[in-house]
Amino acid sequence: MTYLAKPKLHHPTLPKNKVGFTRRDYEGKVSTLCAGCGHDSISASIIEACFELSIEPHRVAKLSGIGCSSKTPTYFVSGAHGFNSAHGRMPSIASGANAANKDLQYIGISGDGDSLERSSRLHRGG
Repeated sequence: MTYLAKPKLHHPTLPKNKVGFTRRDYEGKVSTLCAGCGHDSISASIIEACFELSIEPHRVAKLSGIGCSSKTPTYFVSGAHGFNSAHGRMPSIASGANAANKDLQYIGISGDGDSLERSSRLHRGG
């Protein structure tokens, strides 16, 4: 785990996308997750996709459940909105938020325990 902050300086020649952001603008904090768990690879892919699609960070809403997945949104698109929902409820919260505000791009992050909890509750009829 690191307590060092990423430097806020950007090299002046970093490439920018159509809305004027660099790839670094889509990064978040330094990850404290276990190496090899997969969340960091997902975060890197989200950063790259948002940069390539020229999505403005303030037009993104990141939602998560609890557990390791609740930490993941900290590691990408630091200028976005964020919400941690109750265990197993991220899909419902994301669906409701999207119905209420179609102007944002919603990204839901869910770990195996969070997803399994919700699916087992659905299977039991809960």
